[in-house]
Amino acid sequence: MKTELILTTNDKQMIEAIKMVSDNWHELPLPDHPVLTQFSRKLIVSGFSNPDLDHPEERIYVYVKQVLTLKSTNEVYKSIDMKPWEIYEWNMEEVIRPDGSVMTGIRQTLDDEGKVIDEKEEIVKVPSIQYVRFLIKSKTVHLTDVLARFMVQYLEKFSKEINEI
Repeated sequence: MKTELILTTNDKQMIEAIKMVSDNWHELPLPDHPVLTQFSRKLIVSGFSNPDLDHPEERIYVYVKQVLTLKSTNEVYKSIDMKPWEIYEWNMEEVIRPDGSVMTGIRQTLDDEGKVIDEKEEIVKVPSIQYVRFLIKSKTVHLTDVLARFMVQYLEKFSKEINEI
């Protein structure tokens, strides 16, 4: 006996699209390595976790791999586990407005009588983890957008380690 699941064309296309999704959460292409030019390189987010909500110091771990692909064959040569990025509750993040601009305010210094004696523009920052929660829960951005932003920072923070392969 044989059974078959009948789907509409749109549903079949959706199932195929689901099957084709890559097995990472985000990827960031890297420039060629200065010495290992036969490889294409990229960083991928292989996973992330928020290990213990009751821990006194809340944190998120972002797990990253560097993938080296042979340019000549497009085959993965090596996948290297990179240093996980630990983002703590006390890490601060610049607030991005819906139009993509960085939020700023004016920091005023007042004298004892309350008169303004100095003003400086300042970038507004908030705790990273709380900001991520806000962005996702308010549906301002998708999780992959958050990971994309963190990966740019990861690249800046760990560029030395990334190139020491």
